[in-house]
Formats: sequence, structure tokens, C-alpha cells
Amino acid sequence: MSYRLDSDIFVPYSRLKSSPKPRDQTMVNHIAKTKNGTAVWVVSNCGARYKRMEYVREMQKYIDIDIYGKCGTPCAWKNTTCNDWTTKYKFYLAFENSLCTDYVTEKFFRLFNRTIFVIPVVRGGADYDKHFPDFTYINSAHFKTAKDLALHLKHLASDLENYSKYLEYKDLYTLLADDGIADKMACQICNYLHTHQLPKPSQTYNITKYFVDGQCHIP
Repeated sequence: MSYRLDSDIFVPYSRLKSSPKPRDQTMVNHIAKTKNGTAVWVVSNCGARYKRMEYVREMQKYIDIDIYGKCGTPCAWKNTTCNDWTTKYKFYLAFENSLCTDYVTEKFFRLFNRTIFVIPVVRGGADYDKHFPDFTYINSAHFKTAKDLALHLKHLASDLENYSKYLEYKDLYTLLADDGIADKMACQICNYLHTHQLPKPSQTYNITKYFVDGQCHIP
């Protein structure tokens, strides 16, 4: 049981669902117009071996990116002033600290909270295009270099009409509540054991090999 899609029991960090009441275009356009910041990144792990800090520093040569947390401007999560990124900025860098198969964490999912109006910019080892709705995020994998990605974000940030369309598409989805996730996981295990005939146990003896070796890459 893990976040890996080939697990016997797939348990992602979270899931998305259709929004019950998407906002109308007028409201979305208003939200887009009120934003005066381009991109933001809240990060605490500055030394990730997958070079995300170096990637962001390269992007900063071409676009304004404000960094908060241990790797930038100190900012406590409970400080309301520090949390204005949910409305101030157009893009949020949802960069994973590991580029591993199927690995997508709360960095991405939490941005689909109905109170957060930013477009995720993703960088990770998962196949985002296969598993998440189009036009709800920007995928760094679509760009050859950090410069190309930065220039694309810069152009989109200045194009209110197209940026608003991204917000509209993203607003069609929301975060599936994960209350009682431990109970749900236990139920998944019970249900799986009762509905699947297993000729032999599925076993992984080398956890490092399963999750890391050959499953993660360094850019």
C-alpha cells in the first residue's frame, strides 16, 4: 500500500473531485485582476538533491519569484500576512523535493482548496498530464529549460484573458476531503482482501529499490 500506482492498494496523498459550485466568469476575472504578484514558492528544504533550488534560481533571472520559509523570507504559517500569497500571486511553484515515479504530495493537492486562487506550476516525477485535468496547472516538463518555463509564465501573467481561463478550469475541481484517512485506508485493505484472489502474496523485499533506485532521477 503506497502512493505508487502499481501498489496492490493505491493510497495517494489526496484526490481531486468536481467542484459543486464553480464560480462564474465575472468573479474569476475579478480575482485575476486583483493579483499583483507573479510567482511564489514556500519551501523549507533548501538542499534537496534534485536541484529544485538551482532550477528556481535560474528562473529568477527572467521572472519575479518570491521565496518564503527557511529558504527565503522567514514566514510562520499562522501569520496571516505571510499567507496572502493565496490571493496576491498568480502562480505557486509546487516543486517536489524528489523526482520519483508517481510521487505527488500535498504541495500540489492543497492548491485545489476552494480558498486558494493560484495556478500550480509542477515539477516532479509523476505523469501529471495523464492523471490531472488539463489547464489546471503548468507542467515544467513541457519546457526544455528553466528559462523557457519562466518566460512562459511571464507571458501568461501579462495575458489576463488566458490566465483567467486557467483559473476557470482549475475552479472546476476541488480537493477531496481526507477526513478520517486512517479509517479509510483500513477499509481499503479489508475490502481488497475480500474482493481479490491472490495466488501468492505480493512482496517487496527491497524497499529502497522499489521507491528510489531506478524510480527517481536527478536532472
